Amino acid sequence: MIQVQMLIGALSIIMLILTLELIRKERLREQYAILWVFTWVATLIFSLSPDLFLSRFITRVTGIFYLSAVVLIAFLFLLLIVLHFSVVISKLTNQNKELAQKHALLELELNQLKRHPIPPDPLSS
Repeated sequence: MIQVQMLIGALSIIMLILTLELIRKERLREQYAILWVFTWVATLIFSLSPDLFLSRFITRVTGIFYLSAVVLIAFLFLLLIVLHFSVVISKLTNQNKELAQKHALLELELNQLKRHPIPPDPLSS
């Protein structure tokens, strides 16, 4: 059991460092990274502190073994993150579609102006 806890703890630290490095290199935005940082910190805490109140509570409520409870919690939290990213991707897809439509209209208008230029108004000078 100790070996599994150490392995999970080491993987959590590695993933936390990787996440922070992605933030530093601006390949991951802070608003999304906070979910991942929270996930890795929670996993690290659960792996290093098996007698934590929350793990006992979850084990008592669910009736499943500690390691299974941690995996279940991590899995559910990751599903929430995936749901959040699905919402964000859906929003970005809609914005991308609107931008493409506006770009197409502007390009059409520009092409029409190139073909049929508007003559300068002699009264305006």
